[in-house]
Amino acid sequence: MKTQSRISRLRAPLICGLSALALVTLAGCGPIRLIANTNIPTPLVVKMPIAVALFIPKEFSTYIHNEERWSTDWHVDLGKAQSDGITRLMNALFERVVQVESVSAGQTHADSGVRAILEPSIEEFAFVTPRDAGSPFFAVSIKYRVNIYLPDGKLADSWGFTGYGTAPAEGLSSAPPLQTATALAMRDAGAKLAVEFREQATVRGLLPEGPTADTLVKPVPDPSAPANTQQPAPAAPATPSGQTEEEDSGEESDDSPPPQDEPAKEEPPPAG
Repeated sequence: MKTQSRISRLRAPLICGLSALALVTLAGCGPIRLIANTNIPTPLVVKMPIAVALFIPKEFSTYIHNEERWSTDWHVDLGKAQSDGITRLMNALFERVVQVESVSAGQTHADSGVRAILEPSIEEFAFVTPRDAGSPFFAVSIKYRVNIYLPDGKLADSWGFTGYGTAPAEGLSSAPPLQTATALAMRDAGAKLAVEFREQATVRGLLPEGPTADTLVKPVPDPSAPANTQQPAPAAPATPSGQTEEEDSGEESDDSPPPQDEPAKEEPPPAG
């Protein structure tokens, strides 16, 4: 009886531990839902002195990434955070930004000085969990694209850029570290947009004439360098007829060809 009682006392914690492990496993198989939340700071850049129109399509403002992996459903809502971020960045990059409802709506604002219509889109959201990579980190990459249209609605250029972010795992919960990695990826994409968008060829064409990053600048002379005191040789004075003294003296130039010997004349034969 004592032996059975001791076995029962040892079995009880083991059963409780297995039950807790089963609950954790079942909880890990449930859906994971998170809303991206990032605060992209206003970039410290000089505004481009032009007006543009910004068209944010519904697919961008309501974007949700849905994926099933390891028997788990993942739902990542990016729409509101990325829409607020792109609006804040465009207002920091350009002198004036007009919100429009379509790409063709830019024609109605052409008289107000709108030079182009910008349309953001998200092409890919990808993430890696610690179980995928075998490391205690979550990694996220977000690939964006900005289409640039002329005021008449014709596509002028398209530029893609990608943001990356990582965050360490936090115990058994996956939502907080994935949310942090997503926010960092969005901030990284925003930084690339703020720094590199100005350098795009189409954007440089939209800007008014003036120096740009790739304009060649003439070197400024160094005041400490010695001045060149060597004077050019004076030209020979010209005579009233327009010839120089050397030409007027009748001296032949060294470049004149040498005289050729005249052929000897043949003497006529004596008369017989």
